[in-house]
Formats: sequence, C-alpha cells, structure tokens
Amino acid sequence: MNLPQPHEPANDGDRAALVAQVQRAMADGHVRFEELDDRFEAIYSAQTQGELEAIRAKLPGPPPPVAPAPVHPLPPVTYSMFGDVKVGGWISVNGDIAYGSAFGDVVVDLSSARLQTNCTVRARTIFGDVTVILPDGVQATLESNTIFGDRKELLSPPIAGMPYVRVVGATLFGDVKLYSLSQVPEGRLRRLWKSLRGR
Repeated sequence: MNLPQPHEPANDGDRAALVAQVQRAMADGHVRFEELDDRFEAIYSAQTQGELEAIRAKLPGPPPPVAPAPVHPLPPVTYSMFGDVKVGGWISVNGDIAYGSAFGDVVVDLSSARLQTNCTVRARTIFGDVTVILPDGVQATLESNTIFGDRKELLSPPIAGMPYVRVVGATLFGDVKLYSLSQVPEGRLRRLWKSLRGR
C-alpha cells in the first residue's frame, strides 16, 4: 500500500475525512467548539497531503479508533404535543425522517450521524422553532414555509461525494434554521448541541 506523499495534492475526500475526525474529537471533548472555525478553515485551505497531516498531528487526544463508533437506528417518525423533540448523537440515517411538535421545538442534530444515503428531513412545529444541524461538507437544500417566523440558513462549502440532504421545514409562530456544524452560532444553540451529547 502506497502512503500519500507530503507533496501530493490534497483532494476533497482527504479533507472530508479530516473534517469528520475533527468533529469526532469535539464530540469526545478533545476539541473546543470555539476552535472549529480555525480548524475547518485550515483544512479547506490545505493544498497538499503534508499540510493536512500537519493539521491532523495537532489534534489532541488519542488517535481515532479503527472500528467505527457504534451507531443506533434513528426512529423515522416522532411527534410531540406540548413538548420538544430533540434527536442527536451517534445515530444511523438510512432513509427519510419526519419530526413534529405542537407547542415545542424540533431539533434534529445529524452532525455526528452516519448518513448512509441521500435523505429528506421533514420537520414542522406550531409555536416553536425547527433546527436542523448537518455535518460539514454535506450538500443540502432548505425548503421552508414559515408563518410569523424567519428562515435562517448557514452552510459550509459542500464536498464532492458527501450525501445530499433535503430539509423541508414548516412553522407557525417559529423559525426554521439549517446549519452546518461549524456554522452553529454561539449561545443557546451551542448549549443545546452539548446537551444532546450529555456534555
């Protein structure tokens, strides 16, 4: 097996693998949320294998395990009345999913999910917000229908070969928000992201 040489050009697949490694390090508590922007910027601007390896060498904590982290099937449909719906963690997505709430928020955090295929995420709520968080590099589109609410969409640059996620959100008296992991704003959403992982 020929290992990549430092002078060889970096490609999108190499960058995507390193982005996933940084995300895993953050989920495990080895990288702070505030460091994401700088680390991802360095990855996306790296031109050679040597530059990527230098970024990888700076990751704290033990090396990632060879075996993939255990994942759990994601329930395809979940609804709540007078409560929030929050889904996240090491989950497996293999098909379309739908979530809804009345008088509560819907948060679908797929930033650490194993996306096995292209999929559609449908989320709707009355008197609440819809928030969907995707891994960096995932190609996504947002279709939203809000009444007395706003639409917010902040995505990182797509990486070739990554899955495509179609997000369909609807709210009455609430916002529809779609973020890549590195684009999640500070404050309440950051605390919510950590709560989904028990941190």
